Amino acid sequence: MAQPVSPEIELVLLLSLPDPRPDDVGAMLRLLNTPLDWNQVLGMLTVHRVIGVAWHNVVRYAIQQRQTLPCAYFLKSLKVTAGGQRVMAEEQTARTAEVQRILQQAGVRSAVLKGSAVAKMAYPDPGMRTFNDNDLLVDRARLPDATAALHEAGYVQGSWDYATGSVRPAPRRQVLHMAVHSHQTYSYMKPTPDASLLECHRLDMHFSVDLMTGNRSDSAVSALLDDRMELGGLTVIAPIDMFIFTCLHLAREAVHRNEVLALKDLVLYKLVDILALSTGEHCPRIDFDALPARADRLGFAPEVYFALHYTDAVFPGRVPAGLLDRLRPHDLDYLSEVRDGKQVVHRWQGPVVRRMFDIHRLRELGDDLRIPVMGESGSDAVTASIESGATS
Repeated sequence: MAQPVSPEIELVLLLSLPDPRPDDVGAMLRLLNTPLDWNQVLGMLTVHRVIGVAWHNVVRYAIQQRQTLPCAYFLKSLKVTAGGQRVMAEEQTARTAEVQRILQQAGVRSAVLKGSAVAKMAYPDPGMRTFNDNDLLVDRARLPDATAALHEAGYVQGSWDYATGSVRPAPRRQVLHMAVHSHQTYSYMKPTPDASLLECHRLDMHFSVDLMTGNRSDSAVSALLDDRMELGGLTVIAPIDMFIFTCLHLAREAVHRNEVLALKDLVLYKLVDILALSTGEHCPRIDFDALPARADRLGFAPEVYFALHYTDAVFPGRVPAGLLDRLRPHDLDYLSEVRDGKQVVHRWQGPVVRRMFDIHRLRELGDDLRIPVMGESGSDAVTASIESGATS
């Protein structure tokens, strides 16, 4: 590991590797046979959404030793969670594939982004990658046709009401505000009473790839849709574009004020996705020689460098050799920034690994950002902003 970390964090990082090397496996087995704070290990795997990858590695490399492992009692939690993730992923994916067929019949081309697409493209087992919603990219000019098709299929723009088990429609002003000031529509939802675990199918329709802004990127969207491909029943963006978009997602959320306040700025699964897309045996090959030019053409070269820099800091030696040098910008100050729109409101101190696993990292913000307190009206405002404007 790049920075000295606790044995618990070291084990979490090793268990999170989608394609561990022989020396990684040896270190993993050594730590699994060491008395550790297993509550802390399980907590970090849960918070960073990598339980599925951890269970996959345990099955491949350690399950034969389960009778003698000091951590044997907590392995059942990994198995149960990964199993639930597998069922949820299959239920989500089947319904997303059906939505894509509906959109195609309406003359709307679409491609899946993020969660379900990355799960299909980068991981050998659907239980390895958890996701809560389904992101579809469409041409902005075809949004009215997409909306009409979804409404006819029973989807409602709103939020899930757990108390009633139904969709609570969003006020029209919120729907319009999000479409104008964001890169996506307000979420479309449809109850799924026939599913075993999934309560509702949620769709986020993206019409721009300039994430978390009101900027429009019609030409980039068109380029991504032109090169889309079929994969496991879904239509997805091409592997090289998925890699770029995954990097973009990580970079934009890592510096966004609301994501920082929600402690969603640095979540390990986003780095693991990048590793799985770049090194996983299951993933279609990405032409890394062509990556810098493609990222530059789409306008996201700085974000790709940001994501690869962070990935290299946490998992040194995993980013393809020479790629960072080819993407490196002249000014690296943006790597430590927290932004509120175009304004820089804080600059982080210290290494990425320490910050990623520091649950109290908001204390560093001091007077730069007011830390929300649960129950206060300011906290409620931050929560509402996060729910309406952030990607997941």
